[in-house]
Amino acid sequence: MKRTTIILMVLSAILPVFAQSSSIMNESNSGLVYALPLTELSIEVELEKTIQKPGVFYRYSERYLAVTDVITEEKTFYTLKSITIKPRPVPDASKTYFIDPQKKSPLRFISVNPNGLLCGVNVPLPSKLPENSIPPAKKKSSEETVDRNVLPLGEEYMLVGSVAKLAEGAAKQIYRIRESRLSLLTGDVDHFPADGASFTTILKELDKKEKELTELFIGSTTKEIQKQTLSLQPHEALKNEVLFRLSTLKGLVPADDLGGAPYYISVLPANINAPAENKQKSSGEYLNYIIPAPTQVSISDGKNIYFSQQFLMPQFGVVIRMPAEWLKSSDTKVFIDPATGRLLSIQE
Repeated sequence: MKRTTIILMVLSAILPVFAQSSSIMNESNSGLVYALPLTELSIEVELEKTIQKPGVFYRYSERYLAVTDVITEEKTFYTLKSITIKPRPVPDASKTYFIDPQKKSPLRFISVNPNGLLCGVNVPLPSKLPENSIPPAKKKSSEETVDRNVLPLGEEYMLVGSVAKLAEGAAKQIYRIRESRLSLLTGDVDHFPADGASFTTILKELDKKEKELTELFIGSTTKEIQKQTLSLQPHEALKNEVLFRLSTLKGLVPADDLGGAPYYISVLPANINAPAENKQKSSGEYLNYIIPAPTQVSISDGKNIYFSQQFLMPQFGVVIRMPAEWLKSSDTKVFIDPATGRLLSIQE
């Protein structure tokens, strides 16, 4: 009981160091602490937000432009674009170990990264851990305020103040722009642009102006891409568990919000059989590593599969003990993958 209390005190003193710096621990420490990883799933959901707004002259679209398919009320709705998953190793609290190596033990030089994850024995640390990707900022929709500058109308229209009269003037401007564009394309103009660049610029300006005026009748549609990231640390197999819900009006909503359509996640690990030698009790010093389990991760809405990929996930694998006597000398190098906890190689 007394020894257990001492070990817990040492653990509490050493673990905070992991978050500050990487190190190669040696026998000068009172003990060595390292952790094996578990895979955290970083799930990025990409949505498209569509905003529709009616034009101020939508009631006159059929009269002046002979158009009936117009936006008559303001709407906002969301659609799913894609789902991606990136695995991220984090220390597994249930697989954190303390060893107290002897003076000449080959395990007295173990390497851990800044998160405390085991990298190996007598091996250099990675120069830099991969940085977590920062989700891009939400793209703001470029909504344009329609004012009277969009309507290059004469005095006869601007002084009347009638919406119907303004709509008539805007429609006439649209037709003039179309006639001007047709004249340019057919070469039926008095002063043709001097070069191709000028010709292209004039056409673009005409198209832009026509679009602005036409939107006063048919309405405008703006779209923006939004990305939201969910984190999941599965500790057991999952089959068709609700991950999130998607509301057409609100976008991504929690799994318990019945106002959205459910999206399901399945995490199905393969069975891993422990090697025969692992079932025997090891005496003396040893190092733990993992045989990670191939795990199929998929996300669907019950009909369509939006993501499906296999990952090596250590939390569903088997922990293997490597006795210190396996290392023939104190210079033997052992390489451990900090992302999965698996043994990569042993170099004499």
